[in-house]
Order: sequence, then structure tokens, then C-alpha cells
Amino acid sequence: MFYDTISGTPQGGIISPVLANLRSMASKSGFRGVSRLRAGVWRGKTAQVHLIRYADDFVITANSLEILVDRVKPLVEAFLAERGLVLSPEKTLITHVSEGFDFLGQNVRRYPNGKLLIKPSRKAFAHF
Repeated sequence: MFYDTISGTPQGGIISPVLANLRSMASKSGFRGVSRLRAGVWRGKTAQVHLIRYADDFVITANSLEILVDRVKPLVEAFLAERGLVLSPEKTLITHVSEGFDFLGQNVRRYPNGKLLIKPSRKAFAHF
């Protein structure tokens, strides 16, 4: 017996990364707009946009908040919308690296002394 699924793909399921690779970032075009921003110039300086991806999770970095909010996020949303996907508002975070962020069970943060530390996140540590 088959039941209609309205909630989408379960997180952590084996099919989730497969769908992400088939439907979005593994295509030959990739994040074309983000690639153009990498090579482009934004207000007189290089945009320095970088994409870090693992399965169906990704982080995009840039040297300015304005680039992420005004240019990158709309490009990513449009790219995903073409494939029937959306960014999760609960999981989408735009922050400065000095405030830190969690990615794949790791916390990435640049401290005032200039050191960038990557260590297990509190949630991952508590789970362990």
C-alpha cells in the first residue's frame, strides 16, 4: 500500500544526499551564479565567494555580509527553486565567522586573537 508523502525527504535518510546531488549542485551547471560572483568584482573588490559542500549540506562564505544577503542568497534561492527545492529558514544562518557557526557537527569560529578554531559543536559533544 502506498501513502502520499507531504513532508518531503527525512533528514539523515540515505536518499537526501542522493537527491541533492542529482537535482542541484552536482549538475554540470552547478551554482553558476555563485561561480560568476567568485570571478567577478563587487564594489571595487573581489567578491571572494566560496562554496563548501558535503552531501546535502553546504556553507557559502564571502568577504561581506552585503554580498551574501543581496547577491548570493537570491541566486541560491533561485537556483534551488528551479529544481523544486527551498532553503530551510530554520537552518539558514547568515553570520560573521567571529560569532561562529555549526557545520556537520563541528563549530567553526575565528577568535579575537585571529585564530580560527574548528572543534566539535556543543550539540554534537552533548550527543556523544
